[in-house]
Amino acid sequence: MGLRCAMIAAVLWSAVTARAGDILVEDIFGRRLNEHGLTLVDWEGPIANPAIKVFVVPPEGVALPASAVLTSTQPRVYFNLPSKIGPRGPSKTLTFNTREKQPVFVSIFPDREAKNLDFTLQLNFKDAAGKKRTLKISCHVIDQDKLPGDDATTSTFPIDVDFSQDRSDFFNDQKKRRLVQQAVHDWAYFLAPVARDPVRVGEEKTFIWDKDGFKHGHDVTNAQEYSGYLLYAYGIHGPEVRSGGEASLHGGFQRENGKDQAVRRSGGYEAETRGNYNTLGWLISAAGGDYWKATNLRKVPNDLLSIAHHEIGHALFFSSGNTRFAEAQRAGRLDDAAVRDYLGVDPKIDKSAHFAGSIDPASRCGAFGNEYHGDVPFFRWQITKLDLLCAQAVGYKLRETSAFVPVRITSVSLPGGTVGKAYKDKIDAAGGIPFYQWDVVAGALPPGLELDCFDGTLRGTPTIAGVYEFTIRVRDYDEKSRGQTRKLRIEIARPKSAAVAR
Repeated sequence: MGLRCAMIAAVLWSAVTARAGDILVEDIFGRRLNEHGLTLVDWEGPIANPAIKVFVVPPEGVALPASAVLTSTQPRVYFNLPSKIGPRGPSKTLTFNTREKQPVFVSIFPDREAKNLDFTLQLNFKDAAGKKRTLKISCHVIDQDKLPGDDATTSTFPIDVDFSQDRSDFFNDQKKRRLVQQAVHDWAYFLAPVARDPVRVGEEKTFIWDKDGFKHGHDVTNAQEYSGYLLYAYGIHGPEVRSGGEASLHGGFQRENGKDQAVRRSGGYEAETRGNYNTLGWLISAAGGDYWKATNLRKVPNDLLSIAHHEIGHALFFSSGNTRFAEAQRAGRLDDAAVRDYLGVDPKIDKSAHFAGSIDPASRCGAFGNEYHGDVPFFRWQITKLDLLCAQAVGYKLRETSAFVPVRITSVSLPGGTVGKAYKDKIDAAGGIPFYQWDVVAGALPPGLELDCFDGTLRGTPTIAGVYEFTIRVRDYDEKSRGQTRKLRIEIARPKSAAVAR
C-alpha cells in the first residue's frame, strides 16, 4: 500500500507504451501529463516565477530524426533557450535523433493582478517519414498576488525617492518618474517594514555626481525628515554612456534604537539620459505586454525599468558602502547559509559588485549583474529569489511572501469511513512550488482507498474495517525537495447492519 502512487504511475506508463502513437509529456516525478496538464505558479509580487521542467518523449516506432515544435498563444509564457518569443507567444523546437526524452522549462512572466489563468500548449510532432501528430496540453496558473489595498501590499520598508537633484531635465518626464517609483516599489515589496530611527533634516549627507558623468560631484543634505532609505534619482550624460547606482559613503547607516545597522541610509540612482551603453534612447514602458521587447542589448533602446531595477539594487543592497557586502566583495563571494542552501554554492562577486555566473535555481533567470546569462530568453530584467536572499544576507529583512514559504501539509486529521460506503477526502498542502506530488511512504491505506498523486485526494470504497495508520509525503515541484511528511490515521467502521447482526 505504501507504494500506491508508484503503482499508479507504473500503470499509466504501461498504458502509454501500449499506445505506440502517443507523444508523451511527463513531469519530474515520472507522471503522465497528457490528460492532467501542468501547473505553473505566479508567485506573490514582482519576482521571476519558477520554471517548470517537463519532458517530451517521442512515440515508439517513430522514424528518426524527428522534430517537435512547442507553442502557445499566451504572450506571457516563455520556454528555456533556445526558443523564440514575440507578440503571438513563445515557440521552441526540439530535435530527436534518438527516442531519449528531452527536457523543456515552461514559465510565465509575472503580472500585477490576482487572477488565475488557464491556457494551452500545443506540441506539433513530425518524424522523418513525414508523419505528423499534434498534442495539446492544458496549463493552469496559480496566481498568488495580493489584491490592491491588502496590508501585505502596503506595509513595506519605506524608501523615499527625491528627484530634486536632477539637473538634466531627464526626470521632468512624469512617465520616467513613475518607472523609477515602480522599480523602487518592486524592491520594497519584499522588504519587511522594520522600524528605523528617523533621520532629522540636514543630518544625512549624500554624494551626487555632476550631470557630466562619473568625474566630479558634491554632497547634499536631506531637506525632509525620513526613516528608512532616501534615494536621489537624477540624469547624467558622460563618456561612459552608462547608468549607475550606489549607497552614499559620505552619510550614515540605518539605525535601530540608536545602533548602526550594516546598510546605508541613502544613495543615488544615475540615469544616463541618452541610453545605456548606446545613445539609442530608452524604452519607456512598464506594460507587462512589452516585457519581451525589453532585450537590453546594445543595438536597441534599453528598457528603463530594467536598468532602474538594477541600479537601485546597487544603491540599496549591493554596494561597497554596506558593511557585509563590502566584506563579501573583498572575499570574492557571499558567505551566507540561506543563500548557500538555495543556490548550492556561495555566489561569486566580481569587481562590479555583480553576482557573475550565478543563475537563480527556480526561475533559471540570471541573478543580479548576470542578467544576460540565464537559461531563458532575453527580456525585461526580473528580481529573482536569489537576489532577495542576497539582499537579506546584506542586512535587510524580507517579508514572508509566497516564494519563501516552504511546502507543508496543512491537514492534521482525516474523517473516518464505513465499509461499503464511498469515501472521499482531500489532504491539503501549502507553500513551495504548488505543483505537488503525493505518496504514501510508510504504513498502509485502508483496502479499497487510493491516493491521487496530483491533488492529495483519498477516494474509493473501503472493504475491511479497522484502524489504519500511514505516513503521507508531499513534495513541491523542485527536484531537490525532500518534501514534508505527516502521520495520519483513518478508522473504517463496519456497517451498522453488520454490527447489529453480530
